[in-house]
Amino acid sequence: MYEDRGSSVNPFTAHQQILRERLHFFLCTLHPEVYADVVRAFEDELKILHQVNQDIHALQNVRSSGIWSLLTLLVAQHVAPEIDLTYASSVALAVESFVTAIDLLDDIEDEDQTEIVRELGTARVVNTAAILFTLAQQALLSLSELGISPTTILRLLQTLQESSFVVSTGQHLDIVVENRSAHEFTREECIEIAATKSGALLRLACLMGAQCAGASDELCAKYAEFGVLLGIAAQLDNDCNDLYYLLHSQGWALWSEKIEKSTQTMKSDLARGKKTLPIVLAAAEIAKTQGAWSMNMQDAIQQAATLSDTENEVYVRAFREGIITAWGICLLYRERASERLQELEAQKPFTPLLHLLVGV
Repeated sequence: MYEDRGSSVNPFTAHQQILRERLHFFLCTLHPEVYADVVRAFEDELKILHQVNQDIHALQNVRSSGIWSLLTLLVAQHVAPEIDLTYASSVALAVESFVTAIDLLDDIEDEDQTEIVRELGTARVVNTAAILFTLAQQALLSLSELGISPTTILRLLQTLQESSFVVSTGQHLDIVVENRSAHEFTREECIEIAATKSGALLRLACLMGAQCAGASDELCAKYAEFGVLLGIAAQLDNDCNDLYYLLHSQGWALWSEKIEKSTQTMKSDLARGKKTLPIVLAAAEIAKTQGAWSMNMQDAIQQAATLSDTENEVYVRAFREGIITAWGICLLYRERASERLQELEAQKPFTPLLHLLVGV
């Protein structure tokens, strides 16, 4: 059931198999109906049961199945090469379960009609997320059966709880600010939300790996900071790509005949008025010549058909400049993550697999 395809070209096959076998251990006691929905959640993109068509020329493909748990497991192995893999994989699956639950709730809160939402419906997706949160705690509590000290288990549980609070706060802020005008929002607030969402999740994956391997507080802090910086960069890159795709592939701006299609297919965070960095930067640019811009992207698309070519070009130019500037800030955070990586490697060079996974 959990066999990975294309193992001959996938350097992560052995680790993915370890994680999948340990996952089966935790899932085998579930009710069959619950089991099916939880497995379906783990089959989503980037999750541990996601199957990809492996291509040796596509590095993103070979690292995309279980990227969250792989990061925790590989960090743990890097810090303590002789670590018990059953122990480390249990901690890694706690991270995997937690992130999967967060992603499900994010789909529901943003009203995204993802495949799993369409297949299971809102109620089952919400309950599956609740089960996954419980599974994350169960994976850590099960460590007592492996002889792990109560102090270590409590520390890991505290880290998970702290991350849950930070991520939930970030998601709440993301929802609340939908009602604020984009021109009133600052780039610092955009970065703060990115830090509490993707930043906090990657921080959790790195920190839990270091903690379960017995790293010192100083080393754990370095891994945590590395994860935050890497997560912020990933969030900004994702936001830029979403807006770039909308502008250049869906035909926003001057091609009014494609407006309806764009509105229907855009990501909900753009349509709902999420304050991503490129949009906030674009709104500030538009405000210089057109006045305060308070529309969400869906309203902006619908208005595009009524604008003159000159007015339309102002919007197009502003969004392009917003993307370019945001990408520059994204690269800055990647550079900062690279600096933290160099500090970590000054103590002990990363393994090739860990380098491949983080992509820095």
